[in-house]
Amino acid sequence: MKKLIIVGASAMGREACTYAEECGVEVKGFLDSRANILTGFMGYPPILGSVESYKIKEEDVFVVAIGDPVMKMRYVDDILKCGGKFSSIIHPNSYIGHNVKIGNGCIICPNVYITNDTVLGDHVIVNIGASINHDNFIGGGCTISPGCRLSGRVRIGNNVFIGVGALLIPDVTLGDGVFVAAGATVTKSFTSGRLMGIPARLK
Repeated sequence: MKKLIIVGASAMGREACTYAEECGVEVKGFLDSRANILTGFMGYPPILGSVESYKIKEEDVFVVAIGDPVMKMRYVDDILKCGGKFSSIIHPNSYIGHNVKIGNGCIICPNVYITNDTVLGDHVIVNIGASINHDNFIGGGCTISPGCRLSGRVRIGNNVFIGVGALLIPDVTLGDGVFVAAGATVTKSFTSGRLMGIPARLK
């Protein structure tokens, strides 16, 4: 019987714990170097230690619940080097359309809509109320924040962060590591950089 370990016990980790339990998954605990991070929060499984100190067991599977793509992927790499395996959380209140492919180690939160023929790479977080329309490609390690709207045929590279309520119009392409600020409207493609405003511009 596999047991899920969540890397990161901040807000995203606590949310991921609830989503996993609502999917019927047993959560063994959290990995976080901040031993007291859950002080004052009731009803959660324990901190098992840090990623660096934890000895992986045969029954363990992992998900990294950290919004910052760079930090997220750093922990993913650490766990992979130690032979760890990953599992995705897909909340039952999300909508997943036909021919959608979701990679390993993803977190798909409640009230997410992912429509037909879309591909999500490994370790993607799609947060509450976000929508990803048809024929999208989302690279590995990306974080899609609450309320984002990705229109059709959008292509996003690896480790992209899209802030709360951002909008991407059809056929936009973003390169690896692009940062889209909250509320931005992206009307053209960018290969790199930090995007802010309506329409979004490099900052």
